Amino acid sequence: MTLREIAEQAGVSVKTVSRVVNGDPAVAAKMRERVLPFIEALDYVPNSAARQMRGGASTILGLMTDAVATTPYSVDIIRGAQSALGISRQLMIASSDGDPQREADLWRMFQAHRVSGVVYAAMYHRAHLVTQNGFANPIILANCHAADGAQPSIIPDDEGGGYTQARYLLEQGHRRIACVTLIPGLEATMLRARGMRRAFQEAGVAFDDARERRGMVGPVGREVMVAYQVARELLSAADRPTAVICGNDQVATQVYAAAASLGLTIPQDVSVIGFDDLKLISQTLCPALTTVALPYFEIGRRAVEMSLAKEKQLDGGVEEGGTQLLRLHCPLIERESCRPLA
Repeated sequence: MTLREIAEQAGVSVKTVSRVVNGDPAVAAKMRERVLPFIEALDYVPNSAARQMRGGASTILGLMTDAVATTPYSVDIIRGAQSALGISRQLMIASSDGDPQREADLWRMFQAHRVSGVVYAAMYHRAHLVTQNGFANPIILANCHAADGAQPSIIPDDEGGGYTQARYLLEQGHRRIACVTLIPGLEATMLRARGMRRAFQEAGVAFDDARERRGMVGPVGREVMVAYQVARELLSAADRPTAVICGNDQVATQVYAAAASLGLTIPQDVSVIGFDDLKLISQTLCPALTTVALPYFEIGRRAVEMSLAKEKQLDGGVEEGGTQLLRLHCPLIERESCRPLA
């Protein structure tokens, strides 16, 4: 079915039908009501590819990932991106799996499909150097930041999240607090530790460095979980901690298991707070896990909004100066795994 056939049956011009299909607000309501029944009855679907070839305006936005598509929370980044696009635009998703050659091929693929922009989403918070191989449209980094400051970036406020974890436990009266961290080389590990120590400093409480242990060891992507063993050591001590800050919700599951193996109950004997709010873990653990959420949905949504805004600026011949680094708040999700001390 073509626009011309609809126009003939509705008794209007092809241009009028095109304006109705594209939602042109200048079309009078009576004319819209006259044409829409023919569009619906004849089941017309616009040919976006043909429109793009004629006009050069793309309705496709690219989403490239390094390995985020294999992580359980990646769906939230994609959902956030799609929520900002609506139904009039499409999202083309591709994963490089961390392979530089494949990433170069994907940039060429995006160019071939004339995407209007690309959101580059990383598996974990880190600095990233984009090698876009001549791709000229807007590039927005999500869950990572530009190593050379060349692209706008949206990242979680990991330092603020670590501060929130510690402040929450301190406000509940805990002083003997342990911390089971992620891999030392991660930016998230460093930033959350900085936030945690700032909360202790503000509260006038000394943090015992002996109670900070690595819950994971090894290189990123091949890390080994050792949180269960270190949690058992911490919780077996005569002056065992009354609360444990966990690098993420997976670490928290190991702390739960270590506590159970020692006959300790949560939160009566030890309070536990996680990071991520990975629902499969945080809402399944018993008691449900108090945690700090990574705002993946918001990261995806805001990245697409930023890409569309830059696209409009370029269409208007205006390029925004400076690089924007946006940190999104990591909210506390309070459940049943922590209790105040008398």
